[in-house]
Amino acid sequence: MRKVKITKQQTVNPKAVYMGLSISQIIIMAIGIAIAIGTLALFYFALGLDINLTMTVIFFELVISSGFSIVRINGMNLFKYIYTAFQSPIYRPYQSKGALDTYEIKEEKAK
Repeated sequence: MRKVKITKQQTVNPKAVYMGLSISQIIIMAIGIAIAIGTLALFYFALGLDINLTMTVIFFELVISSGFSIVRINGMNLFKYIYTAFQSPIYRPYQSKGALDTYEIKEEKAK
């Protein structure tokens, strides 16, 4: 088990304005909510489509907008983290040194 020292700056986002969210996160989520309301008005009220189909589309819109705004993993939004995770098994968006991590040693010997 690793022991990690965590400072207050690492646990509390210094850019947080409201409920732990930054201004850009609030704006992106507001845009996602506006798009969801527009989809509801278009699909259900204007086109008269089924409410189940409309709510499914709205659900996916809200999941995507929250993935870009609210969800943060290692300082990146969800989709950027997934993209960097699929780049290669060696690339890590964060510094990690474990007991069996020999990649950096091999890299130094190759130089």
